[in-house]
Amino acid sequence: MARLRWLDKYCNKCGNQLNSWDARLSKALAYKYPCCESCIAAEYDMTAMELRDRMEDYFGIRPCLGI
Repeated sequence: MARLRWLDKYCNKCGNQLNSWDARLSKALAYKYPCCESCIAAEYDMTAMELRDRMEDYFGIRPCLGI
């Protein structure tokens, strides 16, 4: 079972520390520089829950259970 891990990377937009879900999300959306979930959701004018549902429906990836 996947677990949430904190990484030694920071969001390119807001500067918050990234976790493993943020990294997977950024990679799936082909971001050149990783961003946090809240910045990505704001960019697509969604809430975090809407973004998670969309990622599960279209890309087949689910967030870590710790989120």
